Amino acid sequence: MASLAPSSSLRADRSYQELYFAIAGFWTLEEMNVFLADLARTALPFIKNKERFTALGNLSDFVPQDRQTAEAIRSSLLEATRNGLIRFAVVSPPPLVKMQYKRIGEGMDVAFFDDETNARGWLREAV
Repeated sequence: MASLAPSSSLRADRSYQELYFAIAGFWTLEEMNVFLADLARTALPFIKNKERFTALGNLSDFVPQDRQTAEAIRSSLLEATRNGLIRFAVVSPPPLVKMQYKRIGEGMDVAFFDDETNARGWLREAV
């Protein structure tokens, strides 16, 4: 990773009922809340139609976050689960991020992968 500056990308694939995001760097709580609001807006078509959906998060350049930011992420995942999220694939997290996401995703259907191809295969088994 060249920088700790936060960055992200988002998209939804309606044909596979899949939400995709990549997130990198270190985030303040305020920055994360903006991202999570954007993520929720991207998921809104699934939620409005009461459709089940999956999510793939590429975290290869993400770093462990402070407790408040991690709790905001967990709250967002729990809300998404109540609104149709059935599986969440995490791709290429650094070891400390993987440990943090194991805690954040406790009780949810979350799996970790080294590449997006295998992650998508696992997600698409569920829809």
